[in-house]
Amino acid sequence: MSGLKMETNRVTVLIPTFNRSEFLLECLESVLAQTRPAHEVIVIDDGSTDDTLELLAAYEGRVRVLSKSNGGKSTALNLGMKHVTGDLVWIFDDDDVASPAALETLVGLLKHNPDADFAYGRHRRFKIVASGELQWIETGYWTNCESDEFLVATLDDMFAHQQGMIVRKDLFERIGPFDETLVRSQDYEMLIRIARVGTCVATEDIVFHQRVHDGVRGTREKHIQAEKRDLSWSQSDRMIFQKFYSKIELQEYLVTGQSISEPAHRRHALLRRASIMARKKLWGLAINDLREAERTSHKPLSEHETNVLRSAFASKYGCDEILSNSPLIDELCEIPKLSQTGSQIVAAMARGLRWKVRSELLALKCWKSVKFFLIMNKLKKAASMPTISASSDPISCRIRLQNKSRSR
Repeated sequence: MSGLKMETNRVTVLIPTFNRSEFLLECLESVLAQTRPAHEVIVIDDGSTDDTLELLAAYEGRVRVLSKSNGGKSTALNLGMKHVTGDLVWIFDDDDVASPAALETLVGLLKHNPDADFAYGRHRRFKIVASGELQWIETGYWTNCESDEFLVATLDDMFAHQQGMIVRKDLFERIGPFDETLVRSQDYEMLIRIARVGTCVATEDIVFHQRVHDGVRGTREKHIQAEKRDLSWSQSDRMIFQKFYSKIELQEYLVTGQSISEPAHRRHALLRRASIMARKKLWGLAINDLREAERTSHKPLSEHETNVLRSAFASKYGCDEILSNSPLIDELCEIPKLSQTGSQIVAAMARGLRWKVRSELLALKCWKSVKFFLIMNKLKKAASMPTISASSDPISCRIRLQNKSRSR
């Protein structure tokens, strides 16, 4: 036996489930039908009260089933991780469908890139309409980026999903368990931790199909109805980023070769973080970073910095909070008074609101479009006002006159 080489790249599939029997079988069949079979498939039943366990009985010998009391997706995954025997882990949602060659594609990426810690690919979204027909919606949100840009791109918005990703088991062991306090966005929180530590390789191939449906999410005690899904995600993301703001070093917002010791690079990192925090609706943190960025360097904004600032209002959950937050808009209007750089910062943000004005108008929400238009114009007007320079500031003038009197 000592002369035999242990098989590598063995994939363990983890599928946490709770009351999703109507979707689970299609999910399982797609995982079991892979052109490159998984080493093992583990379903973790999180206290389902439907016929999940009865349906899983038909898969005895092909699927391992772990049962536990209901506690949420994170608790189910943490239990599953303790039973993983493969060296690669594929976490798959119980309501989605895998592409036939997903494992072959993703494992192949890691074989050809042995230094990478995880591999990921794209997804496509679909739904089953009232007539029972399948309707393709769109290719899911995607960002092309290098490995050293993956963290910041992920902080901007989640585009790599666990269903479309295989991760080396030792990376999970290094970063620790899923956060069991989170009912939503636990996969996003884990992905950020993965991105901070690991290196990645990507493919633009579609590796899974994401189902859009109105089923209940969450746990038995904290269930989330479909109409409150986005609000729940937004609130969870806000909690996550409140924590990560102090944990993620400013240097991590830069790519390889850049350093926050260089004022221009430091300003870029601050603006990037400010835009991200604004998108997560943490406006107090965003304002602090914008002010520090203005103080850090007074060189003209780069094209990339301008684009970053234009996306500050581009949260996928919208930015309706600014419509009823006049103190926030007033604070933004103060930044141009500091310097020409401050004017450029706010001008770029104002221009980013143009898409919102248009989108609300196209949706026939005219009054809402007008409100965004008025905010945009207020920011543009503030950005075009003369800055208060040291020569024109009344306090500075008074100090200079006093100094002249003393020198006589």
